[in-house]
Amino acid sequence: MASGSLSPRQKMINMMYLVLTAMLALNVSKDILKVLHKLDVGMSATVKTVEEGTKTIYDAIEAQISENERAVPFNERAKVLRTKSNSVESLLVKAREDMIEETGGIDTLRDNRMKGEDNRSVSNNYMLNDKSVGGQGAAKEIKERLTEYRSYLIAEVEANPSPVTEELIGEINQAFDFSDVRTGKKKETWETATFADLPLAGVIPFITDLQSKVRRMEARVAEYFYSQIDASALKFDGVRAVVMPKSTYITQGEIYEADVFLAAYNSGNQPEFTDIIPEEIIDGVGKIRIPAKGIGSKTLTGSMTLPGDDRVYTYDVVYTVAPPSVVISPSKMNVLYRNVINPLEISVPGVAPSNIVVNGPGVRGSNGKYNAEITKIKGKEIKISVSVKEKNGKLRRAGSKIFRIKGLPQAVGSVFKKTQGVMSSSLLSKGKVEAEYQDFPFDLPLTVVSFELKMDGQPPMQVKGDKIPSKAKPLIQKLRPGSSVQIRKIIAKTQKGARISRVGIVSIDVQ
Repeated sequence: MASGSLSPRQKMINMMYLVLTAMLALNVSKDILKVLHKLDVGMSATVKTVEEGTKTIYDAIEAQISENERAVPFNERAKVLRTKSNSVESLLVKAREDMIEETGGIDTLRDNRMKGEDNRSVSNNYMLNDKSVGGQGAAKEIKERLTEYRSYLIAEVEANPSPVTEELIGEINQAFDFSDVRTGKKKETWETATFADLPLAGVIPFITDLQSKVRRMEARVAEYFYSQIDASALKFDGVRAVVMPKSTYITQGEIYEADVFLAAYNSGNQPEFTDIIPEEIIDGVGKIRIPAKGIGSKTLTGSMTLPGDDRVYTYDVVYTVAPPSVVISPSKMNVLYRNVINPLEISVPGVAPSNIVVNGPGVRGSNGKYNAEITKIKGKEIKISVSVKEKNGKLRRAGSKIFRIKGLPQAVGSVFKKTQGVMSSSLLSKGKVEAEYQDFPFDLPLTVVSFELKMDGQPPMQVKGDKIPSKAKPLIQKLRPGSSVQIRKIIAKTQKGARISRVGIVSIDVQ
């Protein structure tokens, strides 16, 4: 009972309880009764002193009403605290006064000591056996009322959590601990262990100590109320300069924009985070690290609170995830071809594809995938410009590039996949003229629609279609070995009907 984090005075009182317990089988001497009287007088004075101090706290809470609206609910709760505390102490005072009156009252000629201070029967009967006292012994009723009071105090403290909440609840539980007491193998109720077989002079100090605990815990909770009035006010002990850029990624020609301001922080009052949990908190600043997953714009919403403050502060974390990329541009090959669809992939690092706007003659597409159809565009160059759509809807110029326009390269003509060489006259006469692009990045099938056939010793023959005409077959077969046959002026068309006239000559020697 004399161990733990108790004050020296409380340790002394607890030691006196041990002394009283040891006196149970002994006759109490007058000197001990006198000491117990002095102990009770000192404890009663303490009760009055604490009560007066608590009144000052109540007045301070009420004085805050006119200046701080947050004080209003705490003032109402303080009124309830005072009423409940007075009610519980009144029960203790009544028990004290009833027992003193039943044992003869106060002897004013002996320093106001109790006339029946050595009486055991009255105090024992009143506290443990008298069923007329609230329908049960007074000790049991006191235990029940103080247990209810303890629960009330704890609920009031828990209603406004703070860093000292747990400590204060521990004090309340320690002050009103009514657990059964075990002595060896014997277990007794708190009521019996506290009041049984004691003289009145030993019972009264216990009652006074309970009064003291009620007033001390009342004062502690009242102080807690007062401290919570300004708990939500943001208090700071440090200031730092903060730069918040609109974007950390800018391109040449753009303008860097940022907000610069002083941010105050409280190094001793770390905020609590939900949804987005920082890896660490230093001087009130949460250090957030988020793995980049998925591609595109990301928006996360988090919230934070300060201990003792019921307000919630929300914030957004906005960023864009782009795939790892490297740009290697062959500057001499910025070429677009006529008569084909030129595919383009366009991106701006750090910007979602959906926010990119592309402009250029014949350029169509979206979300990073574009096509350029420049067949009908005159001139030798086109300019493709790229802009970025900002949150406010305005466009920010990201850059541009010049592309040269070129016609398709010369196609290759062939018969049986041969462009030149030796072939039998009979095979050549059955041939089909073809045209194709070789070593060209585009898959562009061609169909021959006409050509000119020139045989040694014969005038040129104009042919429509892609096959050697029947009238030319006997002429080819009559050629002498080593004679030359040329297929020239080949005209082909693409699948979309574009006319292709640049096709290489086919030169075959018959055998």
